[in-house]
Amino acid sequence: MSDDRTLREQICSFAAAHGFAGADPDDLRLLALGGSDRRFYRVPAGNTTCVAMVSPDADEQNAWLAINRFLRSCAVSVPQVYACDGSARILLVEDAGDENLCRSLHAASERTTVLELYQRALTLLAELQVRATPRMQSCPCLRARRFGYAAFRAETDYFIRSFLREYCRMEAPHGLDEEFHRLAQTLAAEPAVFMHRDFQSQNIHLACGRMMVIDFQTATAGPPHYDLASLLKDAYFVLNPGERDLLLRHYFSSRAALGSPVHDTAAFIRTFHLCGLQRNMQALAAFSFLGTYKKKTHFYAHIPTALDCLKEALSILTDYPRLHATIAAAHGNLSVESHNSAGSMLRPI
Repeated sequence: MSDDRTLREQICSFAAAHGFAGADPDDLRLLALGGSDRRFYRVPAGNTTCVAMVSPDADEQNAWLAINRFLRSCAVSVPQVYACDGSARILLVEDAGDENLCRSLHAASERTTVLELYQRALTLLAELQVRATPRMQSCPCLRARRFGYAAFRAETDYFIRSFLREYCRMEAPHGLDEEFHRLAQTLAAEPAVFMHRDFQSQNIHLACGRMMVIDFQTATAGPPHYDLASLLKDAYFVLNPGERDLLLRHYFSSRAALGSPVHDTAAFIRTFHLCGLQRNMQALAAFSFLGTYKKKTHFYAHIPTALDCLKEALSILTDYPRLHATIAAAHGNLSVESHNSAGSMLRPI
């Protein structure tokens, strides 16, 4: 990827050639990077703005473009694409603004507002699953994608490697692999729908009165519970169990209104909690990896919440005793380390 100054000049020239004239390289604002290796610059042009998305990976950019077109064809709100420079891997896209769901949730002064925001997001998720799933074969990028047994095992292997071994300095106990095998088999057997794969509060933006989905380039086909757990068991904002139950009922109502009812809600809720285990283990691995290897240490602050989500689910799912003991040991080790360290952030031992 080009050095920052050269890249800024290249973006301004490209933007001017596509209707966004007048931007100066020094006026471009580098937006928050999150966990991605991509760069995002806000490009001011008179009374309007766009965002330049620069990807180091051509395949990732092509997937983003293909799935963007697909979701727009399904009437899902995603950023409009203004121009693409394939050789430089620069996209000019609609500015989704700075207000994402996560910020709105933390800014809400009343829990009723929190629940209303979540209800809107759940309606969006239900629409995404119901509208996009029957049409996935029309998108070449999605035809062969399936989040199955191997993908679930890759996530739990990531958890063992990045969180347990590298962050906690723990070895996986005997019997944990069998539990992960059983978990992956169970989740892989579920009917597949369109799955965003990272449907959490920072990837849903509020722009011009609508909720807009971003960061969908790794979308695939998988169980509907996974995106649901990504949102309702999100480490970036904490819901209590009663609120989560209320929101699950709203999701069921949204599915029913779209002609795709959930017939066995009790079985669905159990699988939702199983997907919560899977998703929170993936999150713990990612937070550990990003903090340790990418030096994005602010992700460490979300580890306690992800651990709490796992502990809560494991109090319901009593047939995963090895995982329960492992999480309790990790929580205990990190609590001691946090208490003995100078700051409040959990750090690797």
